[in-house]
Amino acid sequence: MGRVVAQSPKATEKRVSAHKFKMRSMRHSLKYRMAIAAAAVVTLVFVARSGFSQYYAYTRLNEVVQAQQDTLVRLIADQLDEKLESRAVVLRRLARTLSPSLDQSPAQLLRLATDTVDMPEHFNAVFLVRPDGNVVFSTAVPLDKKVSVWERDYFQNIVRGADFAVSDLLQGKHTSSPGVILAVPLRDAKGALRGVVGGVLNLSADNFLRELAQHRVGVTGYYCLVSAGPNPRYAMHPDTSRVLKPALAIGEACGAEQPESRWEVLSPVQPVVARRLLESNGWEIISVLPAAEAYSPLFEVRHRAIAVALASLGIAALLMWLMIRRLLAPLEHLHRTVRRLCEQPAAVADLPVERDDEIGELAGAFSEVMSQLSEREAALKAAKDSAAASEKRLEAIANHVPDFVAFIDASERFVFVNQAFALHFGLPAAQIAGLSLRELWGTAEYVAYQPFLEQARAGDPVTFTREATDGTAWEVTFQPAWNDAQDATATLAGLHMFSRNVTGERQKLRSLEAQTLSDHLTGLLNRKGFDRRLQEMMARADANGHRAALLLVDLDDFKAVNDTHGHPIGDQLLIAFAERLRACVRTGDAVARIGGDEFAIILDNVHSQNTVERIAHTVVHAALRPFEIDGRRLVSTASVGSAMHRPDQGTSVSELFMRADMALYEAKRHGKACHAGSIHAVETSALIAAEVQN
Repeated sequence: MGRVVAQSPKATEKRVSAHKFKMRSMRHSLKYRMAIAAAAVVTLVFVARSGFSQYYAYTRLNEVVQAQQDTLVRLIADQLDEKLESRAVVLRRLARTLSPSLDQSPAQLLRLATDTVDMPEHFNAVFLVRPDGNVVFSTAVPLDKKVSVWERDYFQNIVRGADFAVSDLLQGKHTSSPGVILAVPLRDAKGALRGVVGGVLNLSADNFLRELAQHRVGVTGYYCLVSAGPNPRYAMHPDTSRVLKPALAIGEACGAEQPESRWEVLSPVQPVVARRLLESNGWEIISVLPAAEAYSPLFEVRHRAIAVALASLGIAALLMWLMIRRLLAPLEHLHRTVRRLCEQPAAVADLPVERDDEIGELAGAFSEVMSQLSEREAALKAAKDSAAASEKRLEAIANHVPDFVAFIDASERFVFVNQAFALHFGLPAAQIAGLSLRELWGTAEYVAYQPFLEQARAGDPVTFTREATDGTAWEVTFQPAWNDAQDATATLAGLHMFSRNVTGERQKLRSLEAQTLSDHLTGLLNRKGFDRRLQEMMARADANGHRAALLLVDLDDFKAVNDTHGHPIGDQLLIAFAERLRACVRTGDAVARIGGDEFAIILDNVHSQNTVERIAHTVVHAALRPFEIDGRRLVSTASVGSAMHRPDQGTSVSELFMRADMALYEAKRHGKACHAGSIHAVETSALIAAEVQN
């Protein structure tokens, strides 16, 4: 007998409380989801708007700051050009001063230059160079020290006719300080070069560049100066250790380059860089303003906007939750009633079908569904039973078919295979089901089938023949299978595969084709096989751009052999001559019998006319050797006519044959037993006659 276990009131109360909590959770979850969804939409709109505002503000601020920096750099570049030009004016004044006194001693010229130029206000040193490049004097070098500047770039520029030259960035030999030399020519009244006056600027000394190096862009920004030429270097940098170090020829940012961030608009890291080339010497002045300072107004506004937005979103979320809770109260009643229907079918009477809104329509529709559910459940069970019986009948029919039948799903895995398919692979059908095509066939076979599988997956049925490595031929069909949708939304459910063994059929077709293309007597190609092979050869030659040739061979006076010895002996002679023709040609060439005693040779991929002549002479000489047939010693010569096909000539098959035939006629006309080409006859009658006599 069964035993009834009584439950305590506390356990029953706990179970009821848990059920009520679950009901409340289900009832409130929709409200929470709707409130969260509404808040998410508002948040998304706010984020999108904020993102657009951020992008717009970033773009506009970048344009304003960039314009300011460009203007500042342009002004500084103009000032530097003016400074350099003023130094050039000083050098020209010095040149005019020295011009009348060039005959004086270097010491006198040195004193004159020292009195003329204010140093180090204008230059750190000045010098005079003769036209041969030797320094006359320099305020930075003792007079007894010989120095030549012939190879200096600025000196060569003056020699070539420049009115003003600026050197590349130089490094002092003793101080290792960066410097630059300015030079002007000293000419006589006729314009002849009498010397070069130069001035040295030490860029690390107190001068206008030193002042620029100490000047700041904004609060944290700075400047740098990069020399021109193939090897640019820093002439000025706030970090003195980088002076004279290599710099970028294009896109230099004073070493402040930063990889562009994916969130550059939200968190800029790229500094604002402005560049300007000096007109006087092509050097580039660069200003760098770090992103933290350049976009500080944007960061400040963003922080305030985020705080306001978070407060607004919190208030909006609370108001939306209260509104949704009030609007969903009737839906909660419908939900509770539907939940009771699981245990109390009579609760269908409590459905609010009398409401004149969407909830009333939903309740009425649910009531109708409940009434129809039992009827449809019975009909569905009957349909399942019928489908199962039909599937078993189809499976039984497929298993009795000798051909291979299989179904492959959209992921290329076997769903069904018949018994013939399973026996071929030596596996149970249940074990094959679930395997992929690659797993069952192997990678090599799968790759070979891939083009046909792609065509079938595209919706086109495909049938093809596949030969296995053992010579077995299979005719395979892939038939697309679609789902049950009746409109344009139908998708591919899989592929039906049907395979049958067609090895015997293909062997019969090949045998019949070989019989129709071969000569029954000699085993060579017949006229039909010759025509097909010639067309294939010319098409291949035209496609690959190489030459080919056709040789027509005719046995001389063969009719006399038939008349004298009979047709059986003539047939034996044809067979023997055919064997010799095979031995005369190369591997891949074709030999055909196109008439009674007429033969043809198709030469593919001929490199030169010499190859054709060599094979033709081999054929002529092969025919000269006596034939031993049934105790008879027969001599039958052969005439050969050849024609060359070149891909650039556009020759047709009939034209090539006609040219070879005319060449054969030419060989016959010149005494037979010789070869003639389609362009000129190669007469070998005398040679053949001499060999026959021997």
